[in-house]
Amino acid sequence: MARVLPFTALVAPLEHSLESGGGVPRDNAAPVPTQVKPLVDAPNPTSELKRLRDSGAVLRDARPSLYVVELHGLAGKLGGPPVRYLLGGLKPDAAMPLEHEPYRPRAWEVEPALTLVADDHGVLRDLLAEAAERGIIVWQGQYDGAPVTLRRIEPSPVSKRLQDVLDGAPLRPLAALNEQGLSLAAVVSLSEPGLELRPVHRALRGLATFDEDTFLKLVSAYARVTELEESLTTPRGLSSARERLATLVRGQHAVVLVLPGGRGHILRFRQGLDLAHLKGAPRSPTLRSLDLALLNALVLRTVLGIRDPEAAGHPQVFPVQGLESLVQGVESGTFQAGFALNPPPLWEVRAVMEAQATLPPRTLSVEPRVPAGLLFLEPGPSPYGG
Repeated sequence: MARVLPFTALVAPLEHSLESGGGVPRDNAAPVPTQVKPLVDAPNPTSELKRLRDSGAVLRDARPSLYVVELHGLAGKLGGPPVRYLLGGLKPDAAMPLEHEPYRPRAWEVEPALTLVADDHGVLRDLLAEAAERGIIVWQGQYDGAPVTLRRIEPSPVSKRLQDVLDGAPLRPLAALNEQGLSLAAVVSLSEPGLELRPVHRALRGLATFDEDTFLKLVSAYARVTELEESLTTPRGLSSARERLATLVRGQHAVVLVLPGGRGHILRFRQGLDLAHLKGAPRSPTLRSLDLALLNALVLRTVLGIRDPEAAGHPQVFPVQGLESLVQGVESGTFQAGFALNPPPLWEVRAVMEAQATLPPRTLSVEPRVPAGLLFLEPGPSPYGG
């Protein structure tokens, strides 16, 4: 049973405005503000955090507690609602990670493990809003220009209700958990209106057998191929491709094939395909409905003959975040071609959680994410009480 518990927090002095530490996004890792980078990049972040605690550079908060973080993504900057995360300690016997081969934090006390909760009726979402109204502000400022507020939840009926709801809710982290103690977790309801699931695309490199004309002929046995009219190297072309991909009739699955010269094709998978007999297709019917599973099984494995395309560190298949980055990689010659995907819809993620199944590696990323450094979990043995 998943358990999110109050924890003893270490608090560092923070400037009013935190700036991004830069760098390429790492799967579902927490963003690392410049102020925290020396700690996260230390050879042993846990030992460095202990040293900072012992020197008084970070201080223990008053008592083991839960915390609410309110932060805004792009929509929030424009006046939309904040996304609320619950910061707590996650036990090592909590639900297994949602993705196969999940992101592994450098230190479980420093980087909050993004954790999704199936909250079909918005109970957790509403409780976090109530807790935020009553919470005590610990820090308030901005991260990369977006407002952020951190509040402590005092022991109360609200905190008890929060823990009761989480005890029974389907809960899945997107990071590996500490098997020896608590992990700092950033828990968010899937029903949060400002939460955005983003796809992780796939790119090809070093595939000697790849020939564009041959590929398009072979893939037509599994998908209807439609050429995009607008160049993907233009903002209008990118917007059009996203719209075409996102507005397909529910129940149909497709990807965008990205080729050099800004060219692109919609590959709409044919309905009624029997995937059960294909080698490498997921055994679970729930997973076989994912766009990424169809891409792996039909296109990468069957048409292109790539072995284990979903394996981490694959020499020919690379995860890429952002359609612009995928197009730029193909245009620069870094990649031969790419496949752009829709993010899995919430109902599919919910179905995977309910089935106790696991997504392929690097299926999705989540925005906005809680930046590291707002709070740390005190290192050392824990009786799971904080």
